[in-house]
Amino acid sequence: MSREQSVQVQEGHGVNMGDGGRIGQVGNNTNYHISSANLILPPEFIQLFHAAYEQRDREDFTLEEIPRESWEPETCFVPGGIFLMGSEAGDDIPPSESPQFEYFLPDFRVGKYPVTNRQYAHYLLATNGDVPTELAWQNGIQPAENQLDLPVRGITWKEAIKYCNWLIEVTGRPYALPSEAQWEKAARGPEGHNYPWGNDWQEGTFCNSSVAMVTPVNAYPGGASVYGCEDMVGNVREWTTSMWGRKRRHNLDPLSAYPWQEIWKPNGGHDELNQNRQIRRVTRGGAKLVSDVPLRAANRDSELPFMRGLKHRRIGFRVVINWE
Repeated sequence: MSREQSVQVQEGHGVNMGDGGRIGQVGNNTNYHISSANLILPPEFIQLFHAAYEQRDREDFTLEEIPRESWEPETCFVPGGIFLMGSEAGDDIPPSESPQFEYFLPDFRVGKYPVTNRQYAHYLLATNGDVPTELAWQNGIQPAENQLDLPVRGITWKEAIKYCNWLIEVTGRPYALPSEAQWEKAARGPEGHNYPWGNDWQEGTFCNSSVAMVTPVNAYPGGASVYGCEDMVGNVREWTTSMWGRKRRHNLDPLSAYPWQEIWKPNGGHDELNQNRQIRRVTRGGAKLVSDVPLRAANRDSELPFMRGLKHRRIGFRVVINWE
């Protein structure tokens, strides 16, 4: 139940449950299913109900920073609401990126940076996991000192999902891989900026626009989005949960082609996780391959979920916390 669907306290402790529910009568163990009713409940129940919502607030979900372990990704709060997704059709706009449309997301938190080699190394050590050779770590075992704050790159989609599931287990927080919509809102803000920092391109000062060089995730703080997220264009491509379809450039899955009509929910619609491994997943961000071509934050790409990306286009990821 969302905050908007919470019960409403009325005179005499009457509670309106307009979204459906089930209630048990203790005296004779009879259960009643209701679709809409006014119920009279004791004040103790009302206090417990509101305490549950207050507990969420005590988790500091909406604060600029929340307490975390040293190896836990730092996250930024993104308030729920409508935002502009995609781009208006134009000569330089791929068909998969238009039309532009309004979309709604509830509150969420998103990684301030992509997951780093330092964080991923801690995870592999904690889980006794194998180090993929594509990570190019020192001696194939662990990142060198100068690699620790680089984004981890060369990760499959399934490996990114497993990392998020491990975070759930060890922190108790509902971590996940971001959906494409969450990634885009975090990068472009509610007004759909061309770049995380605004609508004007800033060569070499707000993001890594090099073709060959990877930089630390915190190297360009001036390029942060309106929500404080950094490194969202340039540097490394990032996985999302969203489906693209079977072909790289054409015939997008109808669920994934713009404009989206369905209400977003984790592991549903565009973001259903249990799909054939031949269904490509959307990647966002990443370094440019051609010089003097701005890195628009609305640009979409895709990859098969068992791939790690070509050597010069290895894939990384960041996380979200889907509290609702």
